Amino acid sequence: MPVIDYTHQQYRSRPKETLQAETKKVVRLLIMTLGIMIIVLSIVFLATTSNSAEKGYSLKQAKLRNDSLKTANSTLNTKITDTTAFSKLEENGKIEKMNETEVKDYVTKEDNLVE
Repeated sequence: MPVIDYTHQQYRSRPKETLQAETKKVVRLLIMTLGIMIIVLSIVFLATTSNSAEKGYSLKQAKLRNDSLKTANSTLNTKITDTTAFSKLEENGKIEKMNETEVKDYVTKEDNLVE
């Protein structure tokens, strides 16, 4: 059986820093982390805000287009109704069958004379 030689491992020794130096290092890293987080969050906020504003503008344009199409539809329906109504009356001959209007004077010239 071979002999196992146990040797102590060499540990790397860290250079020792003072508490003040470590504190400055941690504070600097925290400030950098917070700065990066603020920048990222502001970019996300601006992107979200501009996206919702763009959707609002598109919605407003769609509403305006819808209103103009409704107006055009109403105008066309009115024209169709007018043309079909007059043509049907003329086709039926009901206009020709109608009696002439009578002129009635409820107040005569004699009623207006002063005695």
